[in-house]
Amino acid sequence: MLHLPDIRDANRTGLPEMTPAPWREFLTAPLVPVALAATLGVLAAPILPVPSWVIVLVAVLGYVLTWFTRNVSSRSTILLLSAVALTAVAYTRWPVESTQQSAALFAERANGPIVLRGLLAEEPLRQKRSNSDPLEPVRRGDTDRAIIELEAVQTVEGWQPANGRIRLWVEHQSTLNDPPLLGLRVGDGVQITGRFRQNEGPKNPGERDNRQRDVEQRILGDVAVKQAEGSIVRLDDGGWSIAKLLGTLRFYAIDTLDHTLPATSTGVARALFLGDGSAMERQEWESYIRTGTVHVLAISGQHLVLLAAFLWIVLGSLGVPSTRAAWLVVFVVVTYAMLTGLRPSALRAAVMVFTACGAIVLRRPWHLPNSFALAWLIVLIQQPANVMDLGGRLSFLSVFVLIWGVGRWFVPRTKDPLDKLIDESRPLWLRVVRSILKAIGVMYAVNAVLFVANTPLLITEQNVASPVGLVVGPLLVLLTSVALVAGFLLLLLAWLPVVSHALAFITNICLQACSVSVHAADMIPGGTLWLPALPYWWLICFYGIATVVVLADWNVARLWLFGLSAWVLLAVLFLGWPTNTNDELRVTFLAVGHGTCVVIESPDGRCLLYDTGSLAGPDVVRKVVAPYLWHRGHRRIDEVFISHADADHFNGLGQLARRFPIGQVTLTPSFSTKPTNEVAEILSVLAERRIPHRTAQAGDQFHSGDVSMEVLHPPPVGPPGVENERSLVIVLKHAGHRILLTGDLEKAGTALVTQLPRVQADVIQAPHHGSQSAYTPEFRAWAGGKLVIATRGDLFRNTITELHSGTTTLDTHTAGAITIRSHRTGLLVECFREQSVTVVK
Repeated sequence: MLHLPDIRDANRTGLPEMTPAPWREFLTAPLVPVALAATLGVLAAPILPVPSWVIVLVAVLGYVLTWFTRNVSSRSTILLLSAVALTAVAYTRWPVESTQQSAALFAERANGPIVLRGLLAEEPLRQKRSNSDPLEPVRRGDTDRAIIELEAVQTVEGWQPANGRIRLWVEHQSTLNDPPLLGLRVGDGVQITGRFRQNEGPKNPGERDNRQRDVEQRILGDVAVKQAEGSIVRLDDGGWSIAKLLGTLRFYAIDTLDHTLPATSTGVARALFLGDGSAMERQEWESYIRTGTVHVLAISGQHLVLLAAFLWIVLGSLGVPSTRAAWLVVFVVVTYAMLTGLRPSALRAAVMVFTACGAIVLRRPWHLPNSFALAWLIVLIQQPANVMDLGGRLSFLSVFVLIWGVGRWFVPRTKDPLDKLIDESRPLWLRVVRSILKAIGVMYAVNAVLFVANTPLLITEQNVASPVGLVVGPLLVLLTSVALVAGFLLLLLAWLPVVSHALAFITNICLQACSVSVHAADMIPGGTLWLPALPYWWLICFYGIATVVVLADWNVARLWLFGLSAWVLLAVLFLGWPTNTNDELRVTFLAVGHGTCVVIESPDGRCLLYDTGSLAGPDVVRKVVAPYLWHRGHRRIDEVFISHADADHFNGLGQLARRFPIGQVTLTPSFSTKPTNEVAEILSVLAERRIPHRTAQAGDQFHSGDVSMEVLHPPPVGPPGVENERSLVIVLKHAGHRILLTGDLEKAGTALVTQLPRVQADVIQAPHHGSQSAYTPEFRAWAGGKLVIATRGDLFRNTITELHSGTTTLDTHTAGAITIRSHRTGLLVECFREQSVTVVK
């Protein structure tokens, strides 16, 4: 337990003066500079232009020179830290270089069938799919997933050895409550027949790049299997192992939770006790994210420290000697951390508990900075990519602030005799109430400090700030703490019917209270703020100043605290800056899979969208659309045009409205009449959020600065047929250039449009994503076009090319986001994945 220094009242401020300052502790911790050097090495690994064998050679030379200069402390220290940093560079690069040959072998089989053999590296999990969202265009079943350690892949030459890992995804078709992957266990040898897909990296500006993290984790890609039967064959059971024992314990815990708790609580219970959020509905998980309370579910230091403290108290009350109690606490905590997957935050807590108990066993003082640095080093050794893990960074940041900041700032002042006498004169009930109120006040104050510390990182990484977490956070910490204690006892005593029922009741009440509180908080207007990412230079300066505030003497920290406040004010002003305006029109066709989202940025700074949807579902807004808009600096959408009432063109509108104020939505005349749940849901969203909407029909004209938009289709009524035939067709005009947006126009709609005067557009959106039946020769002759863009070219690219020999054709599947820039001097096209800029002639 942290030993707090004595304090004395300050002369005038009434605030405690803390001596000595924490920075002195860090100066006497030899592992702190080692951890910093290793971190720099991990960060430098991808960008250091030196071969790995040279780095290893120089690192070894550094260790040798360190030994021979050990009597010269400054020189040996510099040499040692340099060698550590270079070792971290080589260690980070090893996964990439060890799988290069296999990566090339698998790249040849991208998006094709594959047969491979390997071992299950982790226990399979079942990913629950959300079928309660009416805006999901395709109802999917649950999915089993696992990580496979590769051994061989089948080629035309026979079986070739392979090195690396793949993610396995299997559609779960059974309605029975059978185990994932037909009961296969970690360590089992398997042969898999499926379809391989390689991680291609981001296709749009602002989109998160998970490719590098996959490379660092030796993951070559994903294999999808329609059904496990016949596609996955167990070759051997792998024998006994610690991993299988942990898997058995995990299945026991899952089975106990499923059979003792109501179905409405099992998803949250699995996330809380086992760190497995896959059993939760996506919408429920996102509620915790939006309210800034998802940390109470993620396996973190709270879980392990609470478990360790509970065990320590119980063992102490039973008279167990401190040395034996320490060993038992270490065993249980480390086993539990391994059971939950050794995530960075859990691993950090396990290492710190281990070092604390080790200090008790060895009867040595516990040096907190050394323990903290050791935990970070072990997290990096486990997986260098953890340096960019958001949960891990938040965990270390919160612990740093709690121990060396909050641990000093909120220590109660020593009462003088007069204060003690006054307090003792009060009635007992009043003293109890005052103590409870004071404890609640401290909880909320601590929560506020952590909110200030964590929010800049959350804004930068997830574009979210959750002021509502200031209100509901302490309550959830209290509820989950009670649930954790009751749940741990439930897992241990599930074989006692009466006791287990009582513990299950307590656990369920706490979990239900958590869910109710989160959903209520999620409904508070302004409780969640979606913001553009802060620049990294601002973030580095913020945490540099914050470190001084936490570690410095109070007199120095107060001055830096004013500087920190000024720096935060700068961020507020930065977020309030208007979007830069210029004299060009930008039209960006985002790569959203089978769907459409076109972002129109007018010269006067307005942001308009033409469609926002995908067959992948509303989540495309979180992954693609919103990050792009934040990347471009937009915080408001002035208008959204919906081409027609097919879900893959509008199902992202609800998620979009959560993240951005929307000035207006424009629909087609027949949109509201389509009798589908998706249409009803969108109309409900518009009503709930009081977003005005109007209809557009042939002949309408809209203007945004010097950009004009002329509606060519549909007419006020008809034509009869499916919604595609009434798709909204708009021609954008700017600086003498014309860009034609067509949605899914086809058949009768195409016949009506081609009777109009010829458009002769410069850029054309291929109707119905480039379908041959929609993009007829008649339409081509009517529309003209120097550049044709399909918003999903993986299926229709050949068709487009055949129809447009001599015309430039692009598709978002291949090129990624495609941006058209219109200026009086010409028309430019940019392809994100190729990083190319060409002139449309």
